[in-house]
Amino acid sequence: MENLLEQVDKALEKIALRVVTLEEHDIPALGELLNELSELEVHAQLLESPQFGQILRGLKTFLEKIILEEEQELAPFEEGVTILQAMYRSLINNEPCSVDIRPVLRKLSVSEMDDTSEGVCPLDVATPKQQNQTVELSQDDMQILGDFVVESLENLETIEINLIELEQRPDDKEIINTIFRPFHTVKGVSGFLNLKEINSLSHATENLLDSARQGEIRITDEIIDVILEAVDLLKQLICQVEKRISEGSEGASFPIEIESFIQKVAEIGLRAKKDSVPLGELLVEKGTIKIEDLEKGLEKQKENPNKKLGEILVGEKATKSKEVISALRDQKRGRRFQDLQVKVDTTKLDNLVDLTGELVIAQAMLKQDAQTVAAAAGLRSFDQNLNQLTQIVSSLQKIAMSMRMVPIKSTFQKMFRLVRDLSRHALKEVDLEMHGEETEIDRNVVDELYEPMVHMIRNAVDHGIETPEERIDSGKPRKGKIQLRAYHKGGNIVIEIEDDGRGLNKGRILEKARSNGLIGPETQLSESEIFDLILQPGFSTAQKVTEISGRGVGMDVVKRGIEKLHGRLDIHSEHGKGSALIISLPLTLAIIEGMIVRVGRERYIIPTMAIVESFKPRREDYYTVKGQGEMIMARGKLLPLIRLSTICGVPADSDSPWDGLIVVVENKHEQRCLLLDELLGQEEIVIKSLGERLKKVKGLAGGAILGDGRVGLILDMAGLFEISETMTFAFPL
Repeated sequence: MENLLEQVDKALEKIALRVVTLEEHDIPALGELLNELSELEVHAQLLESPQFGQILRGLKTFLEKIILEEEQELAPFEEGVTILQAMYRSLINNEPCSVDIRPVLRKLSVSEMDDTSEGVCPLDVATPKQQNQTVELSQDDMQILGDFVVESLENLETIEINLIELEQRPDDKEIINTIFRPFHTVKGVSGFLNLKEINSLSHATENLLDSARQGEIRITDEIIDVILEAVDLLKQLICQVEKRISEGSEGASFPIEIESFIQKVAEIGLRAKKDSVPLGELLVEKGTIKIEDLEKGLEKQKENPNKKLGEILVGEKATKSKEVISALRDQKRGRRFQDLQVKVDTTKLDNLVDLTGELVIAQAMLKQDAQTVAAAAGLRSFDQNLNQLTQIVSSLQKIAMSMRMVPIKSTFQKMFRLVRDLSRHALKEVDLEMHGEETEIDRNVVDELYEPMVHMIRNAVDHGIETPEERIDSGKPRKGKIQLRAYHKGGNIVIEIEDDGRGLNKGRILEKARSNGLIGPETQLSESEIFDLILQPGFSTAQKVTEISGRGVGMDVVKRGIEKLHGRLDIHSEHGKGSALIISLPLTLAIIEGMIVRVGRERYIIPTMAIVESFKPRREDYYTVKGQGEMIMARGKLLPLIRLSTICGVPADSDSPWDGLIVVVENKHEQRCLLLDELLGQEEIVIKSLGERLKKVKGLAGGAILGDGRVGLILDMAGLFEISETMTFAFPL
């Protein structure tokens, strides 16, 4: 403590001396003074005096306004320094300070008062004797402290959630303010309750956020991490308060070390300020000085390190003080960071993607017509120009789509809070791990994906993960684990939700399905078909209904949500070891890779992700099976044949499968053979809605405008498979 007081004493002395010798518009001297105030702030954070820190912050803000010529008078600043000296004298003499700080705060334009007092600065320094004292709490005291614990923990939860958003949008001042306010509340109330450790820690973190609010520093991963550390420490301290409430007494000190962490917070803040855009670079960018002038100035600064670069440049007549002040303003406002990013309304972004899709369609139509014209006219250069246009349109399409891509990290991180709350409610211990959270996906897909993921996480916690006692009895770690993974595969994004819980019980699923009439008593199903039964509406094997799940509502919602995104859901599970739900989705909802096929005079589009292979069958590959319809032998397996001409009511070129073409398609783990007349080629297809009347037509996922201007229908494999199972075919052969 004595060493700390010496450091504060020296810093105050330097500041007071510089104020006495300060001349008007002396920018370098004002800059030195600002640095010295920052150094004093580092030491003062450990004094456990919120009022001292409040005046110090007010002095820094006021001095910055003087530098930027937003304030002219130095008198309020001088008065504030005098108040600091008076408070310091009271501190070293271990005496209470009765100075009213409200007038000087008003002069320094500090609008927010700390909640720790009514403006009078009680500098209580806890002696070792006081620190070890235990004070019996009255019922009223316990009630107040209890309210503080509940409200503070809620505030810290709010901070954690908003930090996730801040990490995605580090320049959003509104989010920073949303995080700043709960810290300020915790700081103020803890000061009023004389919880000094909580007050000091929240105060130090609040200072860091205040610097971000003022534009002095930019939010980085390091700052996010240190704020999360502060939240964790505050939770530990608040839990100590809760413990003392239960014991009926209040200790004045905590066994948790926070001084080194407060020092770390202060150092990160100072380093972040130093890492702002260098003044010299800003002057060069503005065209105020040449690069040669900057190099000469930096060389002279090496010879005289005590001189500021701005002072040297002005002294060398390389620029004027007015230009230096203007650059300092830009430096503070972080203009360079703002120049790197432009905020765009999401509606405009969606319109850009839609127009790009229209451009792709127009280009395809132009290409088809132009090739005929060019061939007739014999124009070689036309082909070259058309190919160049194709490349430009393709690049524009990729850029437009990438602008709408966002990391899935924000959706994943929202699950942390969900798992934490659900596990507490279910009296379970669960860890959530994330892998591949930087994987990018269309923003619209992310929005639609949130609800299905919530349902799957709920089921994993409530039904999948066992209680700690059950896990120990079965030889598993006490704490369960849920893993979220995301990665790209074959032009799609794959999301896996895996738990190490009890897994699915196939016997119980079959028993429930038979009792509900979903399957017959003698029906034989594969493992994947058994697991898919849990996706039926109202299906649940839960022994009891809980507030989390078990009402039979959930997995059918998941299925509908994923099908809406043109994706698929696969379920893998091993009883006693855990389950994995694997979601495969297109990267975007706007454009897909599709194979254009012909049946008679009509053309259809099959998503390439559903295609396994295509081949021309032989006569001996065709079979009819009683009760199962037509079959085609493909790679040693008999697969059901679906006549697209029959389902769509379109006359085909031929009724004989060996005169047509077979495309093997897959949905989940099932495969079928589609009988077609011709494959026309693979293209990137811009998906168009079929409108309200046709959007629920089974077997169709949407439409697309093809190169000749005609409309092609995009086939939905799940719907086609379902239709084929209910149709009665009259074999034509």
